[in-house]
Amino acid sequence: MLISKFEFRNSKLVVLLLLFLAATAAAIDFPPLTAPPEMFRRHREKFLAQMAPNSIAVFRAAPKRPMSNDVEYVYRQDSNFYYLTGLEEPGAIAVFRPGAPDGKRYLLFLRPRDSRREAYEGPRPDAADAVSRWGADVGLSSEEFLTKMSRYDPVSRTFSGYLAGVEKIYLSDAGDETWSRQFREAIESMRSREAGPATVVDARELVHEMRVIKDPDEQALVRRATEISGKGHIRAMQAAAPGRYEFEVQQALDGYCHANGAVRMAYPSIVGSGPNSVFLHWEKNNRQMKEGDVLLNDSGAEYGYYATDITRTYPVSGRFTPEQRAIYEVVLAAQKEAMARVKPGLPHSEIGMTAARVQTEGLLRLGFLSGEVETLLRTNGHRRFTLHGVSHGVGLDVHDVGRYGNRPLEPGMTFTIEPGIYIPANMTGVDPKWWNIGVRIEDVVLVTADGHECLSCSVPREVAEVEKAVRERSR
Repeated sequence: MLISKFEFRNSKLVVLLLLFLAATAAAIDFPPLTAPPEMFRRHREKFLAQMAPNSIAVFRAAPKRPMSNDVEYVYRQDSNFYYLTGLEEPGAIAVFRPGAPDGKRYLLFLRPRDSRREAYEGPRPDAADAVSRWGADVGLSSEEFLTKMSRYDPVSRTFSGYLAGVEKIYLSDAGDETWSRQFREAIESMRSREAGPATVVDARELVHEMRVIKDPDEQALVRRATEISGKGHIRAMQAAAPGRYEFEVQQALDGYCHANGAVRMAYPSIVGSGPNSVFLHWEKNNRQMKEGDVLLNDSGAEYGYYATDITRTYPVSGRFTPEQRAIYEVVLAAQKEAMARVKPGLPHSEIGMTAARVQTEGLLRLGFLSGEVETLLRTNGHRRFTLHGVSHGVGLDVHDVGRYGNRPLEPGMTFTIEPGIYIPANMTGVDPKWWNIGVRIEDVVLVTADGHECLSCSVPREVAEVEKAVRERSR
C-alpha cells in the first residue's frame, strides 16, 4: 500500500512513541545499587583490629546444598563470610593474620578452575581475581589450604605454614562439617606434637557484634531493600479482593521486588487471610480470599544480601469490620508509641515493654482481659493474644545477629517494631465475632544521632489510608 510522506513521517512518530512508552513501562523504579569494595575493606580492618595478638582467623564459605536429582539449589553465601569479603563463591576460605610478618594479612583461597563445571556454571574467579576484585593480599587455590596452613617436616620434626607459632584461632566453618573436621584434625595433629594453637574460638562472636551497627553503605542497602518492598506492599494491597487467592497477592509483591533487582526474598512471604491470618508463619498462601476477611501480609526482599521485614494487615473487601478495626487500632497505637521512644540511649527492651503496655490497655478496654494493667504485665497476661516479641535486628539476616536485650540503642542500629494480636476461631471465652482476626504491623527503624527514621512508614498503615489502598485495586 502506498502512503504519503506525511503519513509515513507520522507513522514513524507513532512507532517511536510506542517504543518509548514500552521502554518506560519496562523501566525499573530503582537503579542498581552495589556495595562498594571499600565497605568490605572497612569491615576487614575493624575485624583485624579486634583480633588478639599472635592469632589467626579462618572463615569458610557456605557449602552448596546437595543437588536434587539434576537440579542445583540457588547458592547463598554465609552472611559472616560475605560481611568480610563480599565474595559469593562457594568453596572459598578467607584467612586473616593481624600480625603477619610478611604483611600479607588477608588471604583468599578459591576453588581451582574447572573447565567442565565452568561450562555449566560460568567462569570461576582465580587467584588474580582474589587480589584485583576482592582486595586480598594473596590469592591461592583452596586445594593448597591445608598444606599452606600447616606442614610437618619429619626430619626436623617441626611445623611450618601460617599456623606455625600461632596461639589462637578464630574459626567460622559456616556449617561445612566435612571441611571443619579436616581442618580441626590438622590442628590436633600439631597439638599432638605440642606445636598447635592452644585456643580455638568461635569467630562469629566478633563479627556478630560488629554487624549490630550498620555503616552508611549497609544502611543504604537496608534502605533500598525496604523501599522496594514497600512499593511491593502497596501493589499487594491493590491485588487483594474477594475471590482472589493469597498467592496472587504474594506474586504482586514478590514479583515487583524481583523486577527491581531483589535476587530473592529475605524469607518466604507470609500471606494469610481469614483463619490463616492468625498463624505467625503461614507460608502455603493457597487460600481463596472471601468478603469480610482480614489479610496479613508479612513480606520483605533481600537486596545486595541485606534484608528488610515489613508487615501490613488490611481488609480484603476494602473496609475493616468494626471488630477488625478495633483490634487494628490497638496494634497501631502500640507500634506508634513504641516507635516514638526510639533514640540513642534507650534500652532496647523498652520497645517491647512499651508495646506490651499499650496492647494490654487496649485488650482490657475491649474486654479480652480483666484485672489491673500492672498485674497483667507482670504475669504476661497479654501474651495469650500477642504471642511473640515485638523487635528484632535486621541486616544481612532478616533476624539479624547481635545481643540486644537491655542494650542501649546506638546510631546505625536497624531493627523492626512489630506488635500483633491474634484471635483464632474457637478461642475460649471470646465472642465468635472476634474470631479469625490476626493483625500485625511491622516496620523497619534506623536509629539516628538524634532519634530514629522509619524506613518503611511510607507504606499505608493508618486505617483510612490502608482501606483506600485496597480499594484502588488493580483490575
